[in-house]
Parts: sequence; C-alpha cells; structure tokens
Amino acid sequence: MNKLFQIIFFLIFGSYFSQINVEEIKKNVTENPQEYNTYLETFKKDPESLTQQQMNLLYYGSRFMGSGHEMSDYNNDYKEIWKIAEKKPSKSRAQKILAKAEAAYAKDPLNKSILSNMARIYNSLDDKARNELAVTQYHAVINTINRSGDGNSEDSPICVIWPGDVTAQIDSLIGYGTAADFKQNMKFLPDGSMLTVYSMGTKKIFVKLVGGFR
Repeated sequence: MNKLFQIIFFLIFGSYFSQINVEEIKKNVTENPQEYNTYLETFKKDPESLTQQQMNLLYYGSRFMGSGHEMSDYNNDYKEIWKIAEKKPSKSRAQKILAKAEAAYAKDPLNKSILSNMARIYNSLDDKARNELAVTQYHAVINTINRSGDGNSEDSPICVIWPGDVTAQIDSLIGYGTAADFKQNMKFLPDGSMLTVYSMGTKKIFVKLVGGFR
C-alpha cells in the first residue's frame, strides 16, 4: 500500500513541478528569439493562453535576453513611481505616474513587482480590464516560480531570476528554529546558475538563481 501511495504521489506532484533545464532554455531563446518574442507578445495580451512550458521558456529565458531594464532601474524609479503605487494612490496621483510606469512595464513586462504595482495603478484609475490583465500576468509569473520546484532538494529547487527572490525564500524557515540555527550554503552549477541552500533546524530549502548573478 505504501509503495502504491508513493507512485500516486509522484504522478500527481511530480508532474505538477516543472523541470527547469537552464541550458536548454538559454539555447532556445538565444538561437530562436522569434519564439521567445511571440510568447512575450502573447503574455502581454493573454497570459492564460500560454502553457506552463511556454511560460517557463519565457520567464527563465528572459534572464538571457536583454530588456534594457535592470533591478537598479526599478530601485531608481521607486521614490518617483513605485512607492506611490504601493500605497494605492488616488486617481489623480495614479494619472501622474501612469506614463512613466507604463514605460517601465514596456521594458520589463515580466517583473512581478512592476506587475503588482501596475495592477494598483489601474485599479485607482478604475480601469478594470487593464487591472485584471496585470493581475493575471502577475499570477502567471508567481505560478511559474512556485511550480519550478518544491525546494526540498537539489534536484527540485525553487527557480528564480532575481537575487531578491532567493533571499525571500528565507521566510519559509520561520518556525523551524532560531536565528542561531540559521545556515546558508552556496555553490555555482555547471549551467552558470547559483544554488543556495538555507537551513534552520531540520528544515532546508533549495533555491536556484537561474544564470547566476547579473
């Protein structure tokens, strides 16, 4: 009975989590950027029509495609645009930051921080259609990360493309020990990615930074 349960568990959850082959994704997007761009345009209009495999290629492939927008740009824009957006701005304030926010989105439409803030801006503007699209795009990115791996082993790490999303996984250790129990180990992988292992007590979480540091 136990063996049967293990087989069923693997079939259900093994198929739920994706295997992110970084080398294959990098090869696909660099040698066939047209496919990547097609998926990107689809994401901008109808993200729900993309399969999980297509979202994997799009999101993780973006790590190897120049967008012209880096996290430092987001940080530089924070005070002028995103800090206002995070506070659910009034309609008039949302109108003032809309043009610059949309310009940032155009450069980096897969950035989940930008997407969540665009949703707030459109909500303040009573633009239901664009608000719903931004929310759907945001969840498409979040689901892609969540389905990349369960984080319980080196063979099934949670895969991310920004260093901040690596450290964010530390929150998963809350309740498993104290700060004195916290440990961190890092190693570079043959595909150029970096694997970080956080542990606290008996709990470990494996996080893969696809493509390594920028």
